Amino acid sequence: MQSIPNFDIIRAEHCHELAMVHVFLNSFDFDESVKVMYTKHEIGPVIQKILHDYMDNNRIDFRLAVTQDSGLVLGWMSYGIIPATGPVPQFAYNEMTSWAAQILLRGSMNGRGYRLAVELEDRSRQGQGLHMPRHRFVINTIVTYPNYRRLGIATKLSRFAVDRVQSTDWGIWVQTPAVYEGLFWRNGFHEVGAFGLDLNAYKSPEEVALGIHGKQLGVQTWKHMKLGTRAEALVERARSRTAETGSSSGPMPDPTGAFDDDLPELVDAETMYDI
Repeated sequence: MQSIPNFDIIRAEHCHELAMVHVFLNSFDFDESVKVMYTKHEIGPVIQKILHDYMDNNRIDFRLAVTQDSGLVLGWMSYGIIPATGPVPQFAYNEMTSWAAQILLRGSMNGRGYRLAVELEDRSRQGQGLHMPRHRFVINTIVTYPNYRRLGIATKLSRFAVDRVQSTDWGIWVQTPAVYEGLFWRNGFHEVGAFGLDLNAYKSPEEVALGIHGKQLGVQTWKHMKLGTRAEALVERARSRTAETGSSSGPMPDPTGAFDDDLPELVDAETMYDI
């Protein structure tokens, strides 16, 4: 069994870019939707450019999990910081995977994976418009190097974002493939929507004609999940109380145990699945 290394969560710097690209490229080997959009070889320079361009942007926060002894990058995350007013880069609203694919494929509007990347962005923006306040955090990506999965690294990275909002009245949004939803459940998120896309429908006409990727890829499901604001937590508790008691008097029950002092409690159970 892989031992759990001692690691810290630190702010990413430009000197970490290549290590972050390496982790990213090895994190989605089994994600068919990513394979529809791009290959490792072609997307590496795009990921590095995104990291370089946004590393110093005050609307994007990059955090690393690094070993205490050698500074090895085990995983990393980024999230967009979206205030109620003021300019925000488009990447702040997006997943890293779909944003990178749009940059890569922008010159070929009908090319491989471009429509899928745009669809994923549109779905996320629609969900944010329906379920999030004007000011919010949006998780862009959480990735862990394969050799260090299931050790709680992604959980600790996501908790950094949760801790960041505990003194605010902001919420956090994520659009995630369903296979990763457990990570967010453990950190107090709840599902507000889901959708499935048939990946075969996003092959380019050239690929269909040539028989490239001829296997049936099937339907992949994404979840819309959020960790709400303090005000939303109070409303949900009031609704739960009314549903159970049929009145607005008496103590407020918390049937999920998800809230403490009106903010989500971080689950300390052993990590069962890690990105």
